[in-house]
Amino acid sequence: MQNKVNTIAIILASGLGQRFDKSKIKQYQIINDKAVIYHSVNMFNKNPKIDKVIVVINKKHQKQANKHLTGINSIKIIHGGLTRQESVHMALKYIESFCPKNILIHDAVRPNVKTNIINLVLEKLHDYNAVVPVIKITDSIKKISENFINKHIDREKLALAQTPQGFRYSDILVKHNKNKIKNLTDDSTLFSKVYTVPGDTYNVKITNKFDLENLRKIMFRKKEYIQVSGLGIDVHQFDKNKTEYIRLGGINIKFNKSLKGHSDADVVLHALVDSILGCISGGDIGSIFPDKDPKWENANSKIFIDHAINMLNKNKCILLHTDITIICEEPKISKYRDIMKNNIAEMLNISNKNVSIKATTTEKLGFIGRKEGIMAQCLTTISRPI
Repeated sequence: MQNKVNTIAIILASGLGQRFDKSKIKQYQIINDKAVIYHSVNMFNKNPKIDKVIVVINKKHQKQANKHLTGINSIKIIHGGLTRQESVHMALKYIESFCPKNILIHDAVRPNVKTNIINLVLEKLHDYNAVVPVIKITDSIKKISENFINKHIDREKLALAQTPQGFRYSDILVKHNKNKIKNLTDDSTLFSKVYTVPGDTYNVKITNKFDLENLRKIMFRKKEYIQVSGLGIDVHQFDKNKTEYIRLGGINIKFNKSLKGHSDADVVLHALVDSILGCISGGDIGSIFPDKDPKWENANSKIFIDHAINMLNKNKCILLHTDITIICEEPKISKYRDIMKNNIAEMLNISNKNVSIKATTTEKLGFIGRKEGIMAQCLTTISRPI
């Protein structure tokens, strides 16, 4: 005897969908890069109130089911019968050894089912033997014959039934065992008294191609972004060797001292690279381009910028703004500020309005005040998908 469980969900996916397309199986069509069956099964499988999920498929679809349900653990796939009623009955018999208290039955071709509907059905099973979500009919209902309306029907007494439908397991098993109707399309019809809860208009069942396209629009996954900032700091010491210019922000600045460094010692771009990498937790410039590697000797720091931008693109991030502060007593940065700003904007492929460059001193305090080197700080902000 296996351990008893409280609630088991049965996901019905064994239909051939003749009204949809004889050459395409609707439960294996794709919405947001995942099959319809994946969305349905996953909503129940991740619900902590459900102990087991049984997926009933057509045995001819085993390969498709295995392929499209990859990544969802702890589910059991079984083969169904020739009709919906047979498939439900086979699933009920299969889980008999688990002795569940409650059972949920859901159509796999309703992939947009929400957790609140599932939980509401389960909640009401504490008091009722059968619970079904329904939605009110808003259109006028007419009975027609030969294209003529011959009866006006009161819509206030009508509703559209949805799934998941919830039942006490012992009750529904007995009713299915006694049932002789082989084309049963709704399990709640076996019960004389069924409690209803509000359904969801967007809990659409895929019957035809229009339903599929409509659901693709409803379920379209809009990427949500968060803004993340990364801080980069770099320091380079002046060299005793005389020179005609130093490299800052990717441009040459006239100066009679050089900066020590394995590459071109561009302290501004190095801080910028580290700030970008910090936004995506992508390491730092020293670990990616180590100064002991001869490959990077005298390298143009634009190479490091290009790497950081490629990392952003791979992570589908958008660079929004960078704020750079250059800290030194000399050289004077002000007359080079706009050139540097435009150059960095071009390297980052953003507007120069989104690049800020400031310069300051340390009021002659510390190693910078003693004119021994230059420090750059950079704060970059990106938009990153959640």
